[in-house]
Amino acid sequence: MFFQNLTMRPTINELSNSDRFRLLKTLHHKEIVDFVLENLRQLHAPIVFYYLFNLLLLLYVIFFGIYSIYTGYLGGKTILLYFLAGIFLGMVIVIPFHELLHGVAYKLAGARKVKYGACLRQMLFYASAPGFVVGKKQFTIVALLPFVILNLVFIAGYIFLEPAGQWTSLVALLSHSSLCIGDFAMMNFFSSRKDARLFTYDDPEKEAAYFYESVPQETADSER
Repeated sequence: MFFQNLTMRPTINELSNSDRFRLLKTLHHKEIVDFVLENLRQLHAPIVFYYLFNLLLLLYVIFFGIYSIYTGYLGGKTILLYFLAGIFLGMVIVIPFHELLHGVAYKLAGARKVKYGACLRQMLFYASAPGFVVGKKQFTIVALLPFVILNLVFIAGYIFLEPAGQWTSLVALLSHSSLCIGDFAMMNFFSSRKDARLFTYDDPEKEAAYFYESVPQETADSER
């Protein structure tokens, strides 16, 4: 597939039993919220982009709403009603499509099986490829595909629809972009280890994801 070879991917056996890799982190599924919050505080490129994008978008949503009321472009009741519709669209209706696109990206990367699920206690929805190893570049594409595709759909709605549809699309764009916080937190974790090649895979039976980093050859030789 088109990005299967973005990086050479080791097998799980190689990750676990080769001195070329070391286990960096075991992330249990019940710890995901804490993991996300931890990585929101680490200012690397992915999370900085996430903050700036959503801040600028929020400011534009506020400007558009005030401008629409002031000029009569949209009435106050319409603003409120379609604001709620936009939130519902961008944070609820969009969820299955968001996760489906993650799954499509995994399939394009070569995964044979994709698992979808939810943890309502943590308000988490996910798509995973059990036992499928991905590196940083592949994971970045998996993480970004829903953000790019669905946001382009909302941007198209803002450009081409009538005023109420524009407002709904704009609020949905902000809502969905905010919803991508977990994807950007995970990319931020990868970016925190700039000098290492990272690989990860999910083990649903143990309810955990494993992160390995490559060990420089000279370090591996010295540890033998």
